[in-house]
Amino acid sequence: MSVARGVDHAAGRRTLLLAVTLTVVLGVAAKLLVPGLTGDLFGSALYTVLLALLLALVAPRLPTLVVAGVATVASVGVELLQLTGLPAAASAAFPPAAWVLGSTFAATDLLGYLAGGVSGLVLLGVLRRAS
Repeated sequence: MSVARGVDHAAGRRTLLLAVTLTVVLGVAAKLLVPGLTGDLFGSALYTVLLALLLALVAPRLPTLVVAGVATVASVGVELLQLTGLPAAASAAFPPAAWVLGSTFAATDLLGYLAGGVSGLVLLGVLRRAS
């Protein structure tokens, strides 16, 4: 199988799982330790990177560009969903939902998602070439 088509062997999956773990740790650190707009943008970018890594795990044959694109579109979709108030209601009923759905719309988050999509594209490209 061509490396460009995806990661579907054990070493590649372990690498992706490690990247997922590091992304979650960095995302939590960004949320808790980096103040203001910088932390928001960093956290938003990492959210999209995480989605790309998770999608690469469950659909390893998808091309890297498709994975990064889907992750970016999903991130933007979740942000736009915040305009409806549904994520805020879900977070009020189950507070951990805020880590996945957010609660209030912030247009600046869209920039973070775009940066995360590009970062995810680059990261997955590197990981897939290395495996």
